[in-house]
Amino acid sequence: MSQYTSLLPFSYMVPTFYPTSPGNVQPMNGAPQVVLSDPDLQARAQRLANVLFWTAQTYRNQEGMQDDSTLKVFIAPEFYFRKASPSEVSAYGFQLGTSFGSYPEASRQELAAALDMVVRGTPLFKDWTIVAGSICSALPRQNPGDRLNLLNTAIMLRGLRDTPDNSAQYVLMEKHYISNIDGPSASAHANQDPTTVYSFDLNPEQHWDNLIFWDGMSVGLEVCLDHSEQVVLNAVTELERMMGPAAGKLSLQLVTSCGMSLVDEAVAVVDGALVMLTDGMSQVASGLREPRFQVGRFDAETGVVTTFGNSEFDFQELPANASYQLLDYARGEYVSKKRRQGVWASKSPLPLYD
Repeated sequence: MSQYTSLLPFSYMVPTFYPTSPGNVQPMNGAPQVVLSDPDLQARAQRLANVLFWTAQTYRNQEGMQDDSTLKVFIAPEFYFRKASPSEVSAYGFQLGTSFGSYPEASRQELAAALDMVVRGTPLFKDWTIVAGSICSALPRQNPGDRLNLLNTAIMLRGLRDTPDNSAQYVLMEKHYISNIDGPSASAHANQDPTTVYSFDLNPEQHWDNLIFWDGMSVGLEVCLDHSEQVVLNAVTELERMMGPAAGKLSLQLVTSCGMSLVDEAVAVVDGALVMLTDGMSQVASGLREPRFQVGRFDAETGVVTTFGNSEFDFQELPANASYQLLDYARGEYVSKKRRQGVWASKSPLPLYD
């Protein structure tokens, strides 16, 4: 059984669809200096660390923050870690010559380890679970003419716990389905290359990687299109087929995305449990609207997720400087239109089950 009986959701509202420069980012709010081999990745990781420390301190008096039976869940959107050249920022899009915003494959583990040190290095994030968006990377090419093998990897971390269990402190989870707005053809994804360890042909059960068992809970994590493709639900269904109904549905389902909404038919939680999505979509064509977030409760009888209204959440805007905000998103139009970047938080903890 889990020690957690309620959830305090934090949704990081920041646009991530268009390329942005890393910016000049300095440690803020007591966040430690993040050091990574790639200066671009380091800047973005430092910004996330700053936002996490700012969130913990800004909402320190929020109901449930000091309650060890309340799980604090923070989600950043998909594509949070995506490299961009000045020409890509100006062109509103990624280019083949730079591997569509990707870092080297090894950057995934380097970033995850660095963020783990940030999160577990302070009691501020005790009883927190953090989805750090996703990082785009590419497998090394042996020859210039080799195919492009892209990865889009979500990172999920845990803060300190009173009683640590034997589960991993953080997980890296690959996106399975690539949409037509992600950039290159879906065939450029590493899981479409039968010669790589990420191949669906070699590892057809990859959807099981989306199930995380820690803190006495079963949690499903999906990246954008994977949600509407029912990756988590298919994994749970197969688990029940193999192990029987006792395998059960999930305690909580989380989605990090850039262009997705919660899909009733893709939910795999128990009756009355919660589902949470944080999105990063904000396009010029739609007026550069602020990205959405959703938190809802699943009714198994009707098969419908009823989302909570924004009036049940509090929004705090981040300080307007490059150490906290993406100032050049859509060549600065997002900021000039007075669209906000900040964090939504539930005004009070939500029971994990109703």
